[in-house]
Amino acid sequence: MTTPAEPTDPRTPDEPVTASEPHGPDARSTYEPVAAPPAPPERVRVRGGVVAPILSLLVAAACVVATVVLARFAVGTASGQRLDQLILSGAQSQEDRFSALAELAVGSVSVPVIIGVLVLAVVLVLIRRRPGLLVPLAALVAGANVTTQVVKHLVVVREALGPGIDVTPNSFPSGHTALAASAAVALVLASGAARWLVALLGAVWTAGAGIGTLVLGWHRPSDVVGAILVVATWTFLVLCVDGIHSRLRRSRLARASARGRRRAGAPPVGGRPRHGVLDSAASALLALVGLVSTIVGLLTLASLSLPLDLQDAAQQAAGYTGTAALVCGGTALWLALVLVLRVPHVPGRPRGERVP
Repeated sequence: MTTPAEPTDPRTPDEPVTASEPHGPDARSTYEPVAAPPAPPERVRVRGGVVAPILSLLVAAACVVATVVLARFAVGTASGQRLDQLILSGAQSQEDRFSALAELAVGSVSVPVIIGVLVLAVVLVLIRRRPGLLVPLAALVAGANVTTQVVKHLVVVREALGPGIDVTPNSFPSGHTALAASAAVALVLASGAARWLVALLGAVWTAGAGIGTLVLGWHRPSDVVGAILVVATWTFLVLCVDGIHSRLRRSRLARASARGRRRAGAPPVGGRPRHGVLDSAASALLALVGLVSTIVGLLTLASLSLPLDLQDAAQQAAGYTGTAALVCGGTALWLALVLVLRVPHVPGRPRGERVP
């Protein structure tokens, strides 16, 4: 009688059989591969968007300090009032030459024109599908103009501190200039691809309106400069808040992107936002014009011999020329910084670019 053959084992007789390894005729049916651990979620780093809000806040603080110093010097000291009076006389002496341009520039700062500019800004915001811009732009325009009126009527008190100074109510800062400047910068921030062109035109309009009030005798030079500083303060405060909000928004988009897979060809999330070429060129042009005009204006005013002779026609003309250059330069520098410190908008990720 023959014994049944035992099943063959490929192992050598000396090789032990472990309990963790299936063997025998049922090895194929009992073996289950161990699943690999899940891959960690993709981490997307958010770049940029930190320096611009900080610089905007610092520039806003500098504008506040400059406004206070200007008000105390031009309104609160005899020397400042004499300089203001000299420049105003020089501006009024140019009325025969520039009266038409001055009236055109000042006349453009009217209620219908301002409303039209602001309505256009709202339309551009809605076309670009950025309704979140409406609140900061409204805060900029309202805050700048309310601040101007509060400072003019409740904060600064003007008294004639020397002979030859016109006794008039306080007019620091200029409401006309503040209205034009705030409407112009609101339109700049609301614009899209044409932002660079709007910034250039806005600089011309704001400076023209400010200088026009001097030529027509509506405001003193310190009033115009003070108004631009007030609007610039609110502008950079809004840019600071908008920059912080933009970075937080990009962080949320980056976290949402890390929870899924991106389709091939979809742009990465969390990259550094970049300015357009035309915006960069316009900001460089405005900065160059602003620096040159500001330096020329300061040097011209510094060259006035002391003590000031309020009846000297040469000093009046030099004072007016220096102030006009200073207003143009300050306006250009302000809008150049707006183009530089504005954080470009990063659109949300369309649903088609995400794979669940």
